[in-house]
Amino acid sequence: MIKVGITGSIGSGKSAVGRILVENSYPVLDADLLVHQLYASHIGLRNAIANRFGASYLLPEGIDRPAMKALILKDSQARTDLESLVYPILEEHQNKWFQKQKDTHKIAFVEAALLYKLPDFVKTLSAIWVVQAPEEIRLQRLQMRGLSKSDALSLIKLQKNQKPVEHPHIECIQNDFSIEILKNNIENKIKNLIFKP
Repeated sequence: MIKVGITGSIGSGKSAVGRILVENSYPVLDADLLVHQLYASHIGLRNAIANRFGASYLLPEGIDRPAMKALILKDSQARTDLESLVYPILEEHQNKWFQKQKDTHKIAFVEAALLYKLPDFVKTLSAIWVVQAPEEIRLQRLQMRGLSKSDALSLIKLQKNQKPVEHPHIECIQNDFSIEILKNNIENKIKNLIFKP
């Protein structure tokens, strides 16, 4: 089975790539959505978050996202601690998801912003697609989602020094053109995966 990771900086358009793949009947796991499902349903994770950050950060439907986002923007250790609680559980669930796809699909995708934080999981992937767009376009997209300019710039800055994901098969997808160009680009990338010697 061909397993592909889709990653890229915030606002680059990873979700747009994922939507196009789903429209073409490819299975795509949204790791960000999975994390929020785990926040709501995984008892061990919820208990660990309450112990580290306090029960006030938990809500019945998950975590208090605005409060947690404000905390990790000003406290890098809080971000590191949250990741250390979430990522082992996330990796386990991602592996189980790929196992379920094996019987029905030849190619499956996972969309995740911070793949480099999961080096063992990355080693199991056949390829990685890095979605890219200029910073000014990413800023516009974040503001269109409702973020203030200062909050959007803070999130972009937070990722500027992040470690690039390491993998022997990395493909870049430029996402600052029309949706049709993006669709054609994705179609060509899939052909490369299928017919790669």
